[in-house]
Amino acid sequence: MNVEGQDFREKKWDRYLSEERKKAAERLRHGAEQLSLGAEVLLNRSLRAWGVQLSLPAAYTRNRYGKPYLTDMPELYVNWSHSGTWVICVLSDREAGIDLQETRKEPKESLIRRVLQPKEQDYYAQVPEADRHRLFYEYWTVKESYLKALGTGFQTSLDTFFVGMEGPCPTVFAEGRTAGYTCRLLEPAGRDYAAAVCIEGVHPELPVHPSVEYLPPG
Repeated sequence: MNVEGQDFREKKWDRYLSEERKKAAERLRHGAEQLSLGAEVLLNRSLRAWGVQLSLPAAYTRNRYGKPYLTDMPELYVNWSHSGTWVICVLSDREAGIDLQETRKEPKESLIRRVLQPKEQDYYAQVPEADRHRLFYEYWTVKESYLKALGTGFQTSLDTFFVGMEGPCPTVFAEGRTAGYTCRLLEPAGRDYAAAVCIEGVHPELPVHPSVEYLPPG
């Protein structure tokens, strides 16, 4: 959902926003406030669209690393992300993580070396230079969606796993073997964004290019 131009203080959004989220957003600058509120709006609109039987706005708690879990339906896993003017979320029957990144900024060499492991850097150096900018953000979103699926975020060090991009879909390897998560690159709103989702378990039926369902902002 694109949050650009939305005023989430309007009455029509109240059914999708918790008082806790509103209070927390008051401490953020305007752009970050919009994204924070928009993420909770999208989560609750998605729950309604999929017919999930929960009172809205849905209550959730966080684990010690900050990952959210629905209080009254912990068997339904949720995750969200935001960047630029877009918010994105995933609903799943398995542990899941999702990440969205605006790709306008050129990554510095120091950041590339910090994010990419040696095997990833080797592959990165082999692709045409014109494709590297996009590839870096694809690596980034897969890594962050995987860490969010784990539920640990960046408490899990980036040097404990690497991502193989050689096949039709990203594969996460930890301790020299596949990590047991199915990851897919998503096709978000435009070329200025990259996004990925990782779901616990092996799901060969998950399409190589999963569709993204857009909810209009109104």
